[in-house]
Amino acid sequence: MNIDKSEIENFDNYAHEWWNKRGPYKFIHLLTPLRLKYISNNLKLKGSKVLDLGCGGGLLCEAMTDSGADVVGIDASLKTIEIAIKHANEKNLKIDYLHTDIESFNYKEKFDAVICFELIEHVPDPNELIRQISKHIKPNGKLFLSTINRNLFSFMFAKLVAEYLLNIIPRGTHTYEKFIKPSEMRQILENNNFSISDIQGLKFNPISNTFKLSTFSKINYFITALLNE
Repeated sequence: MNIDKSEIENFDNYAHEWWNKRGPYKFIHLLTPLRLKYISNNLKLKGSKVLDLGCGGGLLCEAMTDSGADVVGIDASLKTIEIAIKHANEKNLKIDYLHTDIESFNYKEKFDAVICFELIEHVPDPNELIRQISKHIKPNGKLFLSTINRNLFSFMFAKLVAEYLLNIIPRGTHTYEKFIKPSEMRQILENNNFSISDIQGLKFNPISNTFKLSTFSKINYFITALLNE
């Protein structure tokens, strides 16, 4: 099973904080509008069938549902999925949440797009994750992926500053050795019959507490990849 149990335990511990905008997931709250914009720039969400892999408490799932997508969200953390279901019910949103991992996921149809944001750096085998994802995407369907580069910049800012100085994500969220360089990510995708159509970096302004897309990909970066027929 391509899951690090210690990672799941860490997310379980903070599950109740997902919808606290000032809590340990405030980073995700700040980032969600840009995530939605990035997806919308590359996919017509209205009417699309979308799988959000590692959906967490459902922030992006709800945003995509509000934009007209038919969304399925899965996460390996049971406590996290329970929070996502509860919040969606409170807002009367129809989102199909499942407590499962991608290897065990068995769904009746394939998806127009799969979202894999800030997940691949948490699994033991990134190549296996992408291989499993490819089984659930329609031909010419899209994979939206974001992760963290591996270099001095990312160690300083994504690990030390984000977790220990600014406290915008829970301490222990990331392991530097699991960060993935864009060149490595490209090779993994190509090995699994994907072609990259877009790659963009991400910048955070700690003064305004805002994110924006950028050509600077030394820390975080987004990728859109097409599954070849």
